[in-house]
Amino acid sequence: MSSTKRKKIRSVARKDEQKAQLREMILETSRELVLQKGFAELSIRKLAEEIGYAPGTIYLYFKNRDEIVREICVRGFAALAEEMKSKADVVDPQERLAALLRAYADFAVNNPETYRLSFMEDPKFTEEIFRSTPLDAEDGAGRQAYAAIVKALRDLKQSGTLASGEDETLLAEVLWTGVHGAVSLKLIYPAFPTNSTEVLVDKMIYTLLNGLH
Repeated sequence: MSSTKRKKIRSVARKDEQKAQLREMILETSRELVLQKGFAELSIRKLAEEIGYAPGTIYLYFKNRDEIVREICVRGFAALAEEMKSKADVVDPQERLAALLRAYADFAVNNPETYRLSFMEDPKFTEEIFRSTPLDAEDGAGRQAYAAIVKALRDLKQSGTLASGEDETLLAEVLWTGVHGAVSLKLIYPAFPTNSTEVLVDKMIYTLLNGLH
């Protein structure tokens, strides 16, 4: 290979790396803006000001603001699935189920804006954003997180702790809904309930799991 060709390859590689870095900077800055000021304050113009580029540059990487938000949510779902995956190896199915639900709650508390965008935004908004490529695809992170809860319930059924006639997919939805409700209320109105999110969620999990006996 000639030296000229090698230089050209290195130049292309550097440009690709720079593009990837700029894309990451756009996403990270967008996330910071949402965390600091909320989704309503995120705009292409404000984002361009923050990163020191013209608005047109951002459009080279993302079609619009919604596509940026969707990518933030996709990564949020991936982070949620990763946190829950770390609890999937707990041997006892009831302890595993509790650990999975706590991981879900911890994710919401530690990533409030991402959680709001993924689970608490106006349904019309999220439907429009996710219509073309749903976050809940069969192989998606959201589906994997949900499947981990279903598996724990199925293992409980096989151990005899859960009645054989129970529908584990229905129970998974009930458990997910219960923890989501506790966390969402805290995010919307921190002063109520008066107990901390951790205490509230732990009690919610305890009550829900003991209701399965």
